[in-house]
Amino acid sequence: MYYRRKILLAVVEVFGGRLKRTDFQKLLFLFCQYTGQNFYDFFPYKYGGFSFLSYQDKSRLVSQGLLSQDEDFEFIADVSFVEQLKSKDQIALKTFVAETNGLRGNPLIRKTYLEFPAYACQSTILSEILSDDEIASMQLLWQRDTSPCLFTIGYEGKSIDAYLNQLIANNVKALVDVRKNPLSMKYGFSKTRLRNYIESVGLQYYHLPELGIPSNLRRNLNLPDAYRDLFEYYRTKILPDQRESLEDVKILLSKHTRIALTCFEKEHHCCHRNQVTEYLKKSADFSTRVSHL
Repeated sequence: MYYRRKILLAVVEVFGGRLKRTDFQKLLFLFCQYTGQNFYDFFPYKYGGFSFLSYQDKSRLVSQGLLSQDEDFEFIADVSFVEQLKSKDQIALKTFVAETNGLRGNPLIRKTYLEFPAYACQSTILSEILSDDEIASMQLLWQRDTSPCLFTIGYEGKSIDAYLNQLIANNVKALVDVRKNPLSMKYGFSKTRLRNYIESVGLQYYHLPELGIPSNLRRNLNLPDAYRDLFEYYRTKILPDQRESLEDVKILLSKHTRIALTCFEKEHHCCHRNQVTEYLKKSADFSTRVSHL
């Protein structure tokens, strides 16, 4: 079992074996923040910090008979998962329980908002939790750059939650998927699910497969020379024939001001999305700043 799932189960276990959904998210969020360990990543959502991956894990744990099928988080395992944690995490969890055991509902949400205001920026219940003065002070922290920018971002090594958080933190308004075949073994990054997640946080999703690289050309990329040859071919043989899709990128940039091109590779110089931006930068009518996340 993934260690993060043991953390999830242990959190439910130590808080009495049952937590309402929002209480669970806030307690899991705070535990990760307090320990400085990203057992789960989070992004700003309707009620504050949220993790899609934790719900995916919940489904898996329900199927294994460790959590009930109830909409809340109910521990029904016949073994302790607290005892299966590393000793330092057991200690951290017990300390965390002592500090937060009495908090539930709005007081718990309020605590997370005040301590981690960045994660409250998408909240739909802000006025129910904070005073007008508190909200005004918090909104000053949310003032973000709105200047035009073309970002690129890879999801290699990122959870879907960390990925969404990075987009939101940079005030990206639309995601442009430049994969030829937008399928992924990594949870959350195949086209349909990614589009659903992107739209659920208020961003727009677009797919421009014409800007992708056919899978047969991406084989045996084990050496720097292989990448160099691939990108030389892409830059000289593929991109010049994709004027319409390149113009679409410019149109989307004009419409949304801040957009991000996405593909798999973590390092932009190892990904064709970098070749797209370099090609665009040579256009006489392109002067937008480019930033690789």
